[in-house]
Amino acid sequence: MTQGLRCCVCGASDSRTLVDIHLVGGAPATLCGSHAIMHSREGTRARSESELRELLRDRRGRRDRRELGDELGIALTQAFNDERRARDRRQA
Repeated sequence: MTQGLRCCVCGASDSRTLVDIHLVGGAPATLCGSHAIMHSREGTRARSESELRELLRDRRGRRDRRELGDELGIALTQAFNDERRARDRRQA
């Protein structure tokens, strides 16, 4: 059973996904599974819930990298392009 009723970053309340962590200094905090994974991968450790929220905040506001693309992305886009798939089906 977790201490908190909600993830202190996003507010998720599904108890099946909540985990308790200890911040620097030993203070407890509750995170959802997604934010717990992000926290485990984060090099910096938070001292408070507000610092934790800042470290793990929504990253969608950051630079959008979808426009840059890469070789794998291009290959996947081409492989699953509806026009190409339709042409392949017509040939079959």
